[in-house]
Amino acid sequence: MLDFTSALYLGPPQLPLPPASLLLTTGRPAALAEDDRSQGVAQEVARRQGLAAGVLAPSTLHLFWDVFGLVPATGVVLLEQRLYPVGRWGALRARARGLPVAQFAADDPAGLARLLHTYAQQGRTPWLVTDGWHPGRGPAPLARYAGLLAPYPGATLLLDDTQAFGVLGAGPAPGRPLGQGGGGLLPWAGLNIGTGPELLVITSLAKALGVPVAVLAGRAARLRQFARLSETRVHTSPVSAWHAWAAEAALRRDAWHGDAARRRLGLRIAQFRRGLVRAGLRPHGGLFPVQKLVLTRATAALALHQQLRQAGLNTVLLAGETRPSVPEIAFCLRADHSAADIARATAVVADLARRPDWFSSSHSVSPSS
Repeated sequence: MLDFTSALYLGPPQLPLPPASLLLTTGRPAALAEDDRSQGVAQEVARRQGLAAGVLAPSTLHLFWDVFGLVPATGVVLLEQRLYPVGRWGALRARARGLPVAQFAADDPAGLARLLHTYAQQGRTPWLVTDGWHPGRGPAPLARYAGLLAPYPGATLLLDDTQAFGVLGAGPAPGRPLGQGGGGLLPWAGLNIGTGPELLVITSLAKALGVPVAVLAGRAARLRQFARLSETRVHTSPVSAWHAWAAEAALRRDAWHGDAARRRLGLRIAQFRRGLVRAGLRPHGGLFPVQKLVLTRATAALALHQQLRQAGLNTVLLAGETRPSVPEIAFCLRADHSAADIARATAVVADLARRPDWFSSSHSVSPSS
């Protein structure tokens, strides 16, 4: 069975065994004592993103819970309407504090501008929250968001860069569309972070690097405030010493071998898309390793998903974004997939995609094109 369900985009992490002397935990909360390794991991992630400082946590949920505690009492939280659920869960804390929480559409800048103006007239400071990369829709319009937030003193752009970190990097070019260094969306997009709103970035290393820990990165002063006011650093267990060691080892290995893995991954993505275009299909996903097929109705999606499985391809069935919702079939491509794996997958899809009425017209092409 060929597996296309794992988000370990650079392949399973190949790490050495941890030292036998390494304790699982000291039993102390992070607010009381944090080892040099945890601090070093957070600082390295921040450095790769072009940010000044970072704090390590067990998960993005820990960070989202605490970061919404930093929104001022006169603030307003603006959530991109397709924000990943963990960010929404964290925003419940802002709502519980009595702060207004509103949604906006990424493709409606005029609507967002009106929303910002309305809350500014109420004396509210905006905190805009978005995913960096949405599989299937591409990168967030960070420059546009920054421009819209710029007129408002104290405005903050909070970015979840979990999908892109380790996959995208600086200097994308035709020969290396994923860029170099794996620092995520900020270096890939070339966003100037020295001006405009304050920028905070929450990143899990559980995708490309395969280690379930997370980092909040931003200005040093803001990170000191976060560490001082964080409740999870007092009342929940810290990152275990084993996970901090694994994150350090994964970052070190990525520094040595990551760009080669990203080049392989880029080749596999291009091969997959070419194969499906030859079959008359346009997969949704662009240059990113999550490639989706959008179908016209739920019965077609369920049937194709089952047929792919019977043919030896394990894919992900996602809740669709259309209304009414139609499930989408996703292929998570990885750097350790071989060219033969991709050729087999596209051949199977091509063989099964003989029902043109199954596929959305925006995701299919004529067989002659």
